[in-house]
Amino acid sequence: MTLDLADRGIYGFATTENLRFADLDANGHVNNGAFIELLENARVSYLRIIVRSGLPRFRLVIGRLEADFKRQMFFPGTATACARLIEAHDRKCVIGQALFDEKGACTAVQKVIMVSLDEETHRSTPFDPVVRATLHAMAASKDGLPT
Repeated sequence: MTLDLADRGIYGFATTENLRFADLDANGHVNNGAFIELLENARVSYLRIIVRSGLPRFRLVIGRLEADFKRQMFFPGTATACARLIEAHDRKCVIGQALFDEKGACTAVQKVIMVSLDEETHRSTPFDPVVRATLHAMAASKDGLPT
């Protein structure tokens, strides 16, 4: 299943993020680094829901982050940051994200590869089968949320 990350309709999880004066750059618009931070807030909140959904304990770390910036945002205002699982594999999963301005226009999309980490060895490790099955189901779902 190929998802259009710029489509607000694919995300069941979203946060409202306040744009800050400190987020501005020399050009007067919200800096691309701030976009990444706004998306991080949503991703961490989304992952907390998954980790706390009664699954066996697991830890994830970022292995790769890809962002495409589509349009500017300006202070003051708010943005909607979205996150959902889009792929699940043996040792990693992929989170799709998008950032939308106050008018609902997509300002950025992002894919984040999250690697399953063994806390003792600090190496990648396969997901527990129950975790992997749940992540697969979430990635295949309409909204990316746990059932």
